[in-house]
Amino acid sequence: MNMNISGENVKRLRLERGWTQEQLAALSGRNVRTIQRVEKSGICDLETRSALAAVFQVEAVQLDGAKKIEQAKAPEGDDFLYYSRLTTGNEIVDVFDGSHMYRFSNEDPRSEGDAEYIAWIVSQIHDYSEIWGDIEPGSKVKAIYEFGEMLKEMEEKGILLFGLRTKRATALPTRDGAGKPFDAKVANFHLAYADSEKIIVLNTRQ
Repeated sequence: MNMNISGENVKRLRLERGWTQEQLAALSGRNVRTIQRVEKSGICDLETRSALAAVFQVEAVQLDGAKKIEQAKAPEGDDFLYYSRLTTGNEIVDVFDGSHMYRFSNEDPRSEGDAEYIAWIVSQIHDYSEIWGDIEPGSKVKAIYEFGEMLKEMEEKGILLFGLRTKRATALPTRDGAGKPFDAKVANFHLAYADSEKIIVLNTRQ
């Protein structure tokens, strides 16, 4: 089933990451002609839409152009890594659930109060991520609600939370000491002020 998405949005997301159409095709498992068609006409099937959303680490609906895509560029040293804004408790869980490693970063706090608040946010997310697999279903529902309330409070304070799930090649120790290749899942979180210059807002209908 074919549908229409925003070709301009797809192209902008690709260029923000410094990718060529060939690279996006390889990452999404599509062919180059499909990427060219999507960027030119916006016509694609549901599978392509989902594949592109997964590669860009955004909600599929954001590719339609109706919803803002808010992203923050990673700290120096990760020039091609972009985080998507997290707006619900479930989105926070989606980033850390099943991850093997965690990485937290934030902009320089503007006050001692901000530093303490940011430290508390990081601790909340880290602590829950460490025990998530052992929490009973009912407690998970409550935790997701708490995350949602936390995000609302953060926004009132002018602080936004961004996240991204990535992979990192590592090696598991073996008896012979050689190490077994392993793709570790990394939960990346970044806190930024709402007026930060590193936040990029994409909305093709503005």
